[in-house]
Amino acid sequence: MSIYRERFFPWLIDRLAGDENLQAIRDRVVEKATGHVIEIGSGTGANFLSYTDGVTSLTTIDPNPGMNRRARRRIRYLEFPVDARELRCEAMPMKDGSFDSAVMTFTLCSLPDPVAGLREVRRVLKPGGRLLFLEHGLSEQPQLGRWQHRLTPLQNRLCDGCSLDQPIAQMITDAGFTISELSNYFLDGVPKVFGYMYEGCATK
Repeated sequence: MSIYRERFFPWLIDRLAGDENLQAIRDRVVEKATGHVIEIGSGTGANFLSYTDGVTSLTTIDPNPGMNRRARRRIRYLEFPVDARELRCEAMPMKDGSFDSAVMTFTLCSLPDPVAGLREVRRVLKPGGRLLFLEHGLSEQPQLGRWQHRLTPLQNRLCDGCSLDQPIAQMITDAGFTISELSNYFLDGVPKVFGYMYEGCATK
């Protein structure tokens, strides 16, 4: 693993996660999680303090050791058990139907095979379990979408595999989820090519 990916990129993610507007949106999404929760792509732990007392336990999944080192500094403030796992989400060791809720924020953009990852998340959710998501992705505006396609190779190189042009809602349904809530909007203060958002909830 490169020094950039393990050292600098987690530092950069921490800086970007400090935006107050973005944190308010994270709070809105993450506070809906209840019971036994699994967070995919937990990164540096930007979501941790958004969880409520409705959470029984939290399992975090992230393959980047640099992200996990920073996340551990935040875990100590949580009042429920946390099981931090350093692994990829496409093949998780958890049993079928282990979790009540799954949380993914700014994760699907960076998965090598997003649909395979989502299918694995669906597997470990209980029947009726919810996927709570906040992702940036492909805009429905054709001209903007073309720019997202053009810029994605550069984005991949600079941001650890992040893509700008993932069709988030389509991938979630392709993995077998049913989307029950979905909002699309542009994130304030961010160029539109980077900030077309998908926020919502899907059920198993």
